Amino acid sequence: MIVDSHVHVGRWKYPPIEDYLPAMAQTGVKGAVLVQFIGNADNSYLTGLVAAHPGRFAAVAMVEADTHGAPAHVARLAATGLVRGVRLWAETRSPGPDPLALWRAIEAEGLVASVRGPLEDIASPRFAALLAELPELRVRLEHVGFTTYPDADRAAFDRFLALAARPLTYTMWGGFHANSGTPYPYPDADPYLRETVAAYGARRITWSGDWNRPDPAPGDYAAAVRHVLERPYLTEDDQRQILGGAARELFGLAP
Repeated sequence: MIVDSHVHVGRWKYPPIEDYLPAMAQTGVKGAVLVQFIGNADNSYLTGLVAAHPGRFAAVAMVEADTHGAPAHVARLAATGLVRGVRLWAETRSPGPDPLALWRAIEAEGLVASVRGPLEDIASPRFAALLAELPELRVRLEHVGFTTYPDADRAAFDRFLALAARPLTYTMWGGFHANSGTPYPYPDADPYLRETVAAYGARRITWSGDWNRPDPAPGDYAAAVRHVLERPYLTEDDQRQILGGAARELFGLAP
């Protein structure tokens, strides 16, 4: 069961779900995590899709993170049973006396924090300290921690790998078309991806086929599946985990 763990759909900015369903069928993608896009804290479109397609979709919402009401908003979203995660930046902090209030709300509600970079923020001691403060928080670091290939800061990438020592930290393969200096199959990314598998293990790596990439060519979505299947350092079980198993476990999608 292939699951795309990072798909943007919407009433504006991104295409509606009706445009994505044929791509799923053509590529053999059986489920998807619908991730809210930046600048939109109205999650009703995504939650409506989850309600209409139980077990097929999960939703990762966004809230207005810089407001005092954001933690309560997280609690309301969790109470619907239709949201599995909240998207925010590694440097997100709450106003008021507790800068980690929003992160604590995500942890308390059992949701996933889907975390944006850049790599320097994800790899910073501040973020490592945040994770140490919240040991039960499940975290998914998007786009291999927003690593760029082949010129990523080596020390920062090593600190990103070190976050894998924390069992509830996951990462995500995707964004290679934007972050790699070479076209498909992105050979300059391979050394980094191999290290990511060694550190996190395939059971903590989710996959995205970048259906939302700008100006996609025919076959790009299927090529993203092949990109996983053709990595010589992945076992068959690794492939199954990255292409769906990890996302099903993390976001609670039906098998």
